[in-house]
Amino acid sequence: MENTTNEQNEKYMLQSVTNALRIIEILGEYNFLTLTEIAEKLSLGKSSVFRLVATLEARGFVKKDKYGRCRLGMKFSYFGSVVLARMEILQASRPYLEELQRNVRETVHLAVWDDDWNIRFIDKIDGAIAFHMKSFVGLPKACYSTATGKSMLAFMGEEFIRDFLNHVPLVSITPHTITESSRLLESLDEIRCQGYCLSVEEDELGLTCIGAPVIDASQKPVAAISISGPTVRMMEHVSEYPGRVMDTAKIISESIS
Repeated sequence: MENTTNEQNEKYMLQSVTNALRIIEILGEYNFLTLTEIAEKLSLGKSSVFRLVATLEARGFVKKDKYGRCRLGMKFSYFGSVVLARMEILQASRPYLEELQRNVRETVHLAVWDDDWNIRFIDKIDGAIAFHMKSFVGLPKACYSTATGKSMLAFMGEEFIRDFLNHVPLVSITPHTITESSRLLESLDEIRCQGYCLSVEEDELGLTCIGAPVIDASQKPVAAISISGPTVRMMEHVSEYPGRVMDTAKIISESIS
């Protein structure tokens, strides 16, 4: 059975990706290697190694010194810190998310930046009252249409927001999605003033979310939490729920700072 599984896995493997990963692995074993040394150690053609290393270098995964020797790039340090930070946030936030869900009985989410312009849900506690939602752990989302995403974006600083608007087209996801830069900027100003984001059917019809950012020691938003439920039910508690979300986000922020 194990051999069959291995054969099936190999069937779908891309050789170029495999070789790129082998280069990364061997550079993890040595401080510096030349292209010739990499080719010899991995029994690969030098021209193939040159192309793969050039690609990895262009993406920031490999760096060359003035002698042409290769080493791993600092991007791996970034990814390592991201993984550790996410693990820390997950562990630190879970008890507080569970308490929040017990109090409001709606679905609770924890999201982090997936890349410069999107967010990804990394934890979810379903509400006590049945309601179908499209979200799941691991789901990436546009940050401008979600309560978690906008609550983080609002506190990222003017330069980041300007870059965001220059790079990301504001596409309509529902009829209520904000698709004009000026309106989004007004929304972000409002979020900064109140400390939370109220997103009424901007990402999913019939769904309203209330989100607040989790702030790390550098005073940057590294995550956000939200509660989500049917619009009619959520709006009945619109004077109460934002305070609960902000209080929970503050406690989590303090626990990771």
